[in-house]
Amino acid sequence: MKPSAQAPALPPIAPDDPDFYREPERAFGWLQEHSPVHPWVSAKGRPMYVVSRWADVRQVSASPAQFSSGRGHMIDQPRAGHGDRPADSRQDTPLLHNIDPPEHDKHRKLISRSLTARRVVGLEPAVRKVITRVLGAVPGNEEIDAVSAFAAAVPLRVIAELLGVPFADLPLLRGWSDELAATSDAEGARPRQEVLSEFFDYLDILIAERRRCPRDDLITSLAFAEVEGEKLSHPELLMHIWTALVAGNETARNAISGGIEAFTGHPGEYRRLTQEPGIAETATEEILRWTTPARYGGRTVVRPVRLAGRQLHAGEYVLMLYSAGNRDSRVFPDPYRFDIGRDSSRLHLSFGHATHFCVGSQLARLELRILLEELAVRYRGISAAGPVERTRSPMLNGYERVPVVLHV
Repeated sequence: MKPSAQAPALPPIAPDDPDFYREPERAFGWLQEHSPVHPWVSAKGRPMYVVSRWADVRQVSASPAQFSSGRGHMIDQPRAGHGDRPADSRQDTPLLHNIDPPEHDKHRKLISRSLTARRVVGLEPAVRKVITRVLGAVPGNEEIDAVSAFAAAVPLRVIAELLGVPFADLPLLRGWSDELAATSDAEGARPRQEVLSEFFDYLDILIAERRRCPRDDLITSLAFAEVEGEKLSHPELLMHIWTALVAGNETARNAISGGIEAFTGHPGEYRRLTQEPGIAETATEEILRWTTPARYGGRTVVRPVRLAGRQLHAGEYVLMLYSAGNRDSRVFPDPYRFDIGRDSSRLHLSFGHATHFCVGSQLARLELRILLEELAVRYRGISAAGPVERTRSPMLNGYERVPVVLHV
């Protein structure tokens, strides 16, 4: 599909630049209206097609036989067969989101068993206890950083309890989680192999302890898990624990941070949260849609296919803009309006779609909903107390600081 002759001028298109997502309405709207599968070349010279409509993102996500995850999901990630193998053999296995079915489905079940909807519902008292404890230490009526005060602390403590990580080691876990999320594409990040080697050294100790003395935690469950009668290899076990850490931490942390920022710019919506019982559930989904913690995901075309009128060929790369799909007016009326009464739970793309739908989605939803409920009964308002500082990752909508005042 080619842009029509009458199309408005092409706005800057730069999904590899974090600043591209700050005020994306013009660019997203142009792409969706005039070039929904748009040819683009990254700053590092990688050609690809940018997919911006909600329906097309879902089609790519739900078609692993046509669009493979096995060759990377980031804009400038080396393709399979390129570059050196990791010096640390423990890293020589792909992450869950870089595996295609049927192998993907076998491994996904292992983590999913520990994060089923039923089990997550059973975690509600424990999660609420974590949140009330964290908020109990947050002062009202004075400036705080919402990220360090609770947005980062809550998900990290919850996933640490699930994994079975000692409370004293939370600073270590947060450091590795931050770096492993950032090393996807952030500026100035340490090499992923270096960070992973440190993290895996630590996990080796915990895994050995669990094999000697099993506990009721996720590390124990995975250490003794089997896929079709065979135990996980050690690299597979390590990668699954890494997946659980990131899936259970980063999405919730960034959604909470972005939600607090949204409330500072839309005080009327926070008043609704305090005044309308039960609205925390739809508020959770609107915050997830609004923030879109993971902005994009990539796939490689397996065989010739047409998408939104564009002919794609085997080997070409497709970049799905989840953030644009979550602003598609064909699905979300008035998509640039923050409305916590909007019920988009079955529609937004913030957890992906189909095969690689986020395994930590139920846990992230639970944490965000309970946090909103507890904020609403404690504080009558939230106001900004300074400029927001974001991470420099194009892929992750991350936050370093969100200065606010919580008004009692």
